[in-house]
Amino acid sequence: MMTRLAAVLAFIAQSFTPYDARGQQATATADTIQTPSGPTADAAQVGVTRPVVHRSRASLVFYGALGGTAAAIAVLHVDPDSGGYNDSWTTSTDFPDKAVHALAAWAITNVGIDLGVRPRYSAAAVCAAGTAFEFAQGYVSVYDVAADCLGAAGAAAWQSWRARRRARATHSR
Repeated sequence: MMTRLAAVLAFIAQSFTPYDARGQQATATADTIQTPSGPTADAAQVGVTRPVVHRSRASLVFYGALGGTAAAIAVLHVDPDSGGYNDSWTTSTDFPDKAVHALAAWAITNVGIDLGVRPRYSAAAVCAAGTAFEFAQGYVSVYDVAADCLGAAGAAAWQSWRARRRARATHSR
């Protein structure tokens, strides 16, 4: 069920996301001058304009999709879980349940980060949504909640590390 949730959230986020030109870097020409680097110097060149991306709207779509999905699952009682089984990290199922939870949380967290949400906030929102999903099922599996939060935290740590690595690489040039 979490994979369907991840796919639905990814589709919703993708359909409401404006064009993002982060990967397109303007090249330096002879008539541009370099500006000092720092927090206020987002564009590294004078005279080069970048398209405006409304990150706050995309972030609100992400938070709204997470909250709306959690509310819909609670109201519609999608994927009920009656419990009554020995729940652990190695619960016997037809698929690796805890791994699916962790990977879905990783993917949803990355969608939030791609939409402009800071990694730690995206991870916190996904962890909260995963917890809400578990409560909506009826039986709360603490292992599923832990897998959701570990997947989200792992994605946030990974994206933060990549951003620091990219910043170091551009700063050293």
